[in-house]
Amino acid sequence: MTCSPLSDPPPIPVSGGSAWPSPKLPPPSARQRERRPGSTPISQPAVIKRPRLLAARAQYFAATASAAGWARRRVADTLLRWGAPELVDDAVLVASELVTNAFTHAAMLEGAPTCRLVLKLFVDRLAVEVWDPASASAVEVRQRAVDAETESGRGLEIVAELCGGRPLVFAEPGHGKTVVAVIPRQRPSQT
Repeated sequence: MTCSPLSDPPPIPVSGGSAWPSPKLPPPSARQRERRPGSTPISQPAVIKRPRLLAARAQYFAATASAAGWARRRVADTLLRWGAPELVDDAVLVASELVTNAFTHAAMLEGAPTCRLVLKLFVDRLAVEVWDPASASAVEVRQRAVDAETESGRGLEIVAELCGGRPLVFAEPGHGKTVVAVIPRQRPSQT
């Protein structure tokens, strides 16, 4: 699979097959007929519901030193237009950190690399995705140890705290990587 800077990032892989149940399950009565005599009935598999997407926005940007500022303004403007002002502060910080990391990794490439910012607003969460053309494995994108005097290196720790978990990294060798951070619409402490 090839991926040019002006195309979508590589698809997000799902390990272990499809995450959604097959819609072609036989009706319960047919499954009951297939049971062996004396066996216990098989319970229905749990239905996994896809999160309901309310809005999405994707935009390419040049991997320059001003990209983080552009991303902060873009995210704030988009979320206010979508009527989700409660997400602005966290989303602006998360997007700024992810875009800064994308710029740092893309700056090592020749030419003028292009990155992509995607916002997906769901009923219960906001996904912030940043794709950059620099290849890296998920192991290479990790938090590093920092001390009190280190000036950088705390970005993924901040993102993990705001999102309630580490961002996901999907990498395809030679085709860049996508970092996805998911921000809950309502934090557990707010319930």
